[in-house]
Amino acid sequence: MQELKHKVRQICRLASRPSFAAGALFVAAAAIIFSMASLINTVCIIDEGQTLLMHTFQQDPYDILEDNGIVTMSTDVVDFSGISGGYGEINITRSFPVTVTADGRSTTLYVVGGTVSDLLDQLNIEYDSNDLLTPSAEKYVDENENIVLQRVDFVTRVEELVIPHETQVKPTSLVRPGRTVTLQSGQDGLKTLSYIQRTIDGVVEEEQLESEAIVKKPVEEIILVGDDVAVSPLDFDVPTDSNGIPLSYTKVLKNQIATGYNAGGRARGASGMGLSAGYVAVDPTEIPYGTKMYITSPDNSFVYGYAIAADTGTGLMDDVIDVDLYYDTYLESCLNGRKYVNIYLLD
Repeated sequence: MQELKHKVRQICRLASRPSFAAGALFVAAAAIIFSMASLINTVCIIDEGQTLLMHTFQQDPYDILEDNGIVTMSTDVVDFSGISGGYGEINITRSFPVTVTADGRSTTLYVVGGTVSDLLDQLNIEYDSNDLLTPSAEKYVDENENIVLQRVDFVTRVEELVIPHETQVKPTSLVRPGRTVTLQSGQDGLKTLSYIQRTIDGVVEEEQLESEAIVKKPVEEIILVGDDVAVSPLDFDVPTDSNGIPLSYTKVLKNQIATGYNAGGRARGASGMGLSAGYVAVDPTEIPYGTKMYITSPDNSFVYGYAIAADTGTGLMDDVIDVDLYYDTYLESCLNGRKYVNIYLLD
């Protein structure tokens, strides 16, 4: 273009001279027109499906667009083929807005295409298979597309619960009627419940119980209540009178010294039989093992009840005591103390 201007100025200086002939002027003008014609290029502009054909001296695509009043954004893609043989093409791909909402914020960006996954990569937003993505990662975005990424997490919640203890009221003639003795103090237990929570963007949407564990077992409270019931749970189905004394027995040993004992656990007596309330220790030379008995105080204020001879001990063999009554707890054996009882031998 500068060369063309230079030639025009030269011709104008020559034309101002008197000696410059009209023919020479014509020839010079024709040369200028030819030069100008050789510098004009044809450019096809394709913009959003519309085609514009224009002629221009410009070589830069943005200068060409500016000369024709075509405005582009920095996010638009301008593809220029270059000038070849006096012809060139400019293809304009217009960008459009897309909104991405993730991690508590929304971002609008202008793109010319691509998939949802491409846009998230562009914003350096990572996600995993648990997260919820709308629309799907493979979808090609449209204008004004709203992409929403929701974070899905799985959280463990542990809850502690108290296990209330139970209370057992145990009637016994070891305690005078109307009185109570705490045989065993109760204690509450404790258990933990583990839940799996499914959260979406930090909000719990679902919760499921995963496991349950007892950290501390409850201890039952046992209260002895004074009553005229027998200690022994055994029952030999022997007829008794109004005072509970057996109507049929082979022998009665009166005013015998009775003490109480407890061996704990799964103890066995000298006979090999397991020990629990109702099984007593005797002198086997006087009362053979396996003998069935009924034991009560002379005034029936204390009733041990039906019993089986199953064990022995030093005090029995030395005639210090006559019968040692077994109790399921140590405290009950202590409450027995030293008593006088009648022993009815049933066989």
